[in-house]
Amino acid sequence: MKKILGMLFIMGAWAAQAQTPMPQIIPTPPGAAPQSIALSTTAPPQFQVRRRIFNVVAQGVMRNDPSAEAALDKILTDYESVAFRYTPLESLEIIGFYYLPREGMEKAFQVIVAEQVMGWYDVLRFASESGRAEIVNNEGFFKLPIAIGGPRISAQAAKYFSERPAQAREMLARGFAMADSWRETQNYDRHWPAYYGLERLACLQDHSKCKPASELDRAKWDAAWSQAKERITAYYLLDKAVAK
Repeated sequence: MKKILGMLFIMGAWAAQAQTPMPQIIPTPPGAAPQSIALSTTAPPQFQVRRRIFNVVAQGVMRNDPSAEAALDKILTDYESVAFRYTPLESLEIIGFYYLPREGMEKAFQVIVAEQVMGWYDVLRFASESGRAEIVNNEGFFKLPIAIGGPRISAQAAKYFSERPAQAREMLARGFAMADSWRETQNYDRHWPAYYGLERLACLQDHSKCKPASELDRAKWDAAWSQAKERITAYYLLDKAVAK
């Protein structure tokens, strides 16, 4: 199993780039994002390109590299330009690295909830079983935003859920309402989960084995939306009764 912090903090190859120019993102174009219904076998999807750039920039910020601060500002400006412009996986990394340490769970949790509901809804619709396992276990989808902050943020989050369960439930409800408003947005590539799983790996290794991207029967999408909310609620143990 890959470790969560391995993606963001333990990148020996990228650390060697300390003396090279800091990579810059290309601002996402306005309007609906291209949807990966037909998966590319020759180039990484744009969300993975942006993630790689963000991880290099984050490394630079932790080294106090001035050029990294400027690059991070460009990423945050693009991220904030339109609601749900980035895939949930990207957003959770950005929230965990930048916003959560500055704003705390009191403000950030509802946004985390909205992103995870949207993201898990995408996963239920467009990922294979092996893809789902990879997104949960290798990418750490549910633990990602809190784990990125390290022990201090994890301790703060645990304290928040323990001492302020009523507020946590209120933020959960607000996050659900936010997600409801954007449920079918095309601002980002909703098919991003299709890039995970054994089927994708087999396709990259042998193009004759490529199959159409997985898609849940549309008659089951409403149920998938409810399941996504239930999964998030249960993950944060907010489905338990409040102790009196």
